[in-house]
Amino acid sequence: MPLQRFWLQIAAFLALVWAGVGIVMWSTEDYVFSSEKTLALMENAPWFADENFSESKRQAYLDKVITSYLKLDFNQRNDMREDGLETMDRFSKSLTFEEKSDYVNRTVGENFKAVMKGLEKLPAEDRRRLAGTIQREMKKKAGKDSEIQLLLDQTPADFEKSLIKDAGLFFKEAPLSAKLEMAPMFEAMQGRMQGMRMR
Repeated sequence: MPLQRFWLQIAAFLALVWAGVGIVMWSTEDYVFSSEKTLALMENAPWFADENFSESKRQAYLDKVITSYLKLDFNQRNDMREDGLETMDRFSKSLTFEEKSDYVNRTVGENFKAVMKGLEKLPAEDRRRLAGTIQREMKKKAGKDSEIQLLLDQTPADFEKSLIKDAGLFFKEAPLSAKLEMAPMFEAMQGRMQGMRMR
């Protein structure tokens, strides 16, 4: 009989532990971020089902999506693009111009600032190499914008100087479509710079 009571006590203890784990998981759900969760937020934007969804509620929901996206690390954001490009594209197209501008400036803008700060701190040789990579990547995506083309046609040394000195202005004035296209590049640069600092 004492042995049976012992096992009942262990079972009761384990049930309490698992109940506690369940409660903690449930109560911290809003603080756990993943690429899947962020894509689900985009996919289930309430205005897809209700065209009359109020402007203030749209903004609150967009803030939630942006917060979720900003909490992701480089690999998670990369996973999002690989697994959910259609979802991201549909979500982006559903935004008004003002909402899209807010989304881009708060997401791509944050990566851009991090890359610029990181560039300034890198050793000269690493900075030169990264600036060259940025120049090549931007050339692939530049299109026919003459202002961007002037920047990209500079010598690598001049491009590096312009990038460090005038990048903030360039990013501020770049069209939304260009900023969206640059997002993966800036995230990749941020990942590379983190790798360089770890060496």
